[in-house]
Amino acid sequence: MAMLRKRTIWVGVLAVVAAAVGLRFTLAQSDLPDWVAKGDDWPARKQQLQAYGERFKTSDELYQHLRDAAGGGQPLTWSQMGEPAYDWSGVYTRTGGGLEFDLDLAGRPPAKDFLTQVASGKASLATAQLTPAGQKIVQAKAKQLAATGGEYDPISDCRPPGVPRWLTEPFLKEYVVTPNQTWLMNEMVNDVRRVYTDGREHTPVEDAYPSWNGDTIGFWHEGVLVMHTRYLMQGQYQRGLQPDYSEQTTVVERWHKVDERTLQADVWVYDPVNLKAPWYTRQSWTRLTNDDKSLRLRYWDCRENANNLIDKKDDGTSEFKPFDFEKPSTGQGK
Repeated sequence: MAMLRKRTIWVGVLAVVAAAVGLRFTLAQSDLPDWVAKGDDWPARKQQLQAYGERFKTSDELYQHLRDAAGGGQPLTWSQMGEPAYDWSGVYTRTGGGLEFDLDLAGRPPAKDFLTQVASGKASLATAQLTPAGQKIVQAKAKQLAATGGEYDPISDCRPPGVPRWLTEPFLKEYVVTPNQTWLMNEMVNDVRRVYTDGREHTPVEDAYPSWNGDTIGFWHEGVLVMHTRYLMQGQYQRGLQPDYSEQTTVVERWHKVDERTLQADVWVYDPVNLKAPWYTRQSWTRLTNDDKSLRLRYWDCRENANNLIDKKDDGTSEFKPFDFEKPSTGQGK
């Protein structure tokens, strides 16, 4: 009897401990103070992060909640710049490659029967909850790809990819962290996102206008950079069956250096025009080996190479103009 009583007491203690652990996990998900690792249980954790974003009607509310939970953030000093959490030096590229906005969908085969299902509304993207307007755009893209096998990419004329598409571009990237600003640099068309972490607020609405990368402010909390972006141009997440985003799109990101070679970011995209709910994804970039220092971001201007010129065809696809690697004739003989 005494043994049974002791066993009952231990069972009760373990139950209390388990409840406390569960409560702590629930609170962590509620206020999101810690980084959620991408492990074997990632599908479940990803759903929690998706649900977390859905708690807030707007990105402004989500960002403000994160800032309040972090006590306004932690100002950085120059002496911290050498610490591993803030040393983002090196040349990076997107982890795993692929052009899907959601890296978890990378490698999905573009089978024609799948395109047909999307075009007819019987299938859709796995993680984006689209409005009827957003779904209509994706269906039109599926019809185009099913009919011709090609498409016209708006960045073919050398315009910037814009945010949030910026996150998906597979080109080289570099990052510079300073106490008051963080620069996120993309090799493509010399593209730079400036994240102001000096305590300033967004540009006032009356002075703002849409731009490719928008207006981004942020703060640091325990090695995580939290960012909020407004005032964006409309665009598409990527080529293929990616949705479009409108000028009403706003974005919240949480960037974190998870190990010596990897940067990752939680991304919640809000767009009342094309998305019924915020679209959560986990983005990732890998630092490339560069022992000989041969990798570097170079100046990119499509106009410097005539072979970059693109023709848009009548069927909605595109093609390069005929290649010509010879010097133009001066008309004065050979």
